Amino acid sequence: RMTENAKFVVPEKMIKNVFDLNPWYFSKAYEEYLAFLHRLNDSVIGVHTTADLRCNELVIDFIEMLDGLEKWIDEIPLEEISEQRFGNKAFRHFYEKLCKEAPELLKNVLPPNTHDALIELVPYFTESFGNSTRIDYGSGHEANFLIFIFCLQKLGVFNDHDNQVLVLRIFNRYLRVCRHLQTKFKMEPAGSRGVHAIDDFQFAPFIFGSAQLIGSKSLVPDSYLKHTVVEANAHISLFLDAVNFINQTKTGPFHEHSNQLWNISAVPHWKKVNSGMFKMYEGEVLKKFPVVQHMIFGSLFSFERSEHVKESSEDISQISRDDSMRPVCQMPARAPAQHGMFAFQIPAAANSSTVRSATVVESGDLRKLHTEKHPEERCPPPMPEP
Repeated sequence: RMTENAKFVVPEKMIKNVFDLNPWYFSKAYEEYLAFLHRLNDSVIGVHTTADLRCNELVIDFIEMLDGLEKWIDEIPLEEISEQRFGNKAFRHFYEKLCKEAPELLKNVLPPNTHDALIELVPYFTESFGNSTRIDYGSGHEANFLIFIFCLQKLGVFNDHDNQVLVLRIFNRYLRVCRHLQTKFKMEPAGSRGVHAIDDFQFAPFIFGSAQLIGSKSLVPDSYLKHTVVEANAHISLFLDAVNFINQTKTGPFHEHSNQLWNISAVPHWKKVNSGMFKMYEGEVLKKFPVVQHMIFGSLFSFERSEHVKESSEDISQISRDDSMRPVCQMPARAPAQHGMFAFQIPAAANSSTVRSATVVESGDLRKLHTEKHPEERCPPPMPEP
């Protein structure tokens, strides 16, 4: 569906069933988006959030636009919902306003030569803040914002010199808006598996934030289990900032409400955490049908087959089918894709048949806390004080 005066198209869903997962793994969008995330990640290795970064007018305009969205949140009164735990319907007023004003908001901050691309950019932008029907938010919505920035970079609005600013200023500001939405409107976590998820809502801050801590002499992965350390250092890393938000919004022992993060704290250094986060992001977000079925594709984020991939073998699509047709609600106990991310290297999609025979070190074994698996995924006991 081309527009009359440009090559841009209205983005649409292409992953309609589990058999579309294989073309997605080998698409230009998958390859380019992952490369984009790696570039962003590499740009912030060892760089604190508080670092003195040069922001041009465009970046400042973007941040001010996100500030404006946050003001809307404060202005919208909550609706009375005594019978519901999640999802205040007042969020729909925010979303309605967002959809109505998004084209104008983006037109005001983007260069005139990119205005033809708004037909593609607006849907990614509006999808970044949650779903108004279910009043939920998850890593798929977060991915939409990153895809939105990816598209802007593809259009030449930003370049690789802006990567640090994109992560530590624009994406960081976006996180603030999303957290405000999540807490005010009590948004439901979209597709979260509770303690088995890295976090109820976000994923990317743990990727970029672990990169920021690579090379840190004073902070090791085990440090983020200590509340005081997290509070004192949340301003220097998106990872610690995200853990701080968890500490503020959840009660009870850390190993119970954030078991995955608790397990990961046993990883010896941040570089390993960072590479593990990338593998986990692929396994938990980009290769999960319930997440990617909502993705939309146009000319900038293209579903076309990448020219750089080898011919796929039949057994890959078979594995994709087997893994994805499993009902979402029946997660297997200690599945490798959820618990072994930091223990073995996930093969490329082209060799994914080897996943079946890979030796997986259970995350619980990292701490040598128990000799047998818990049949119902009960959490291991907390670490004794040193």
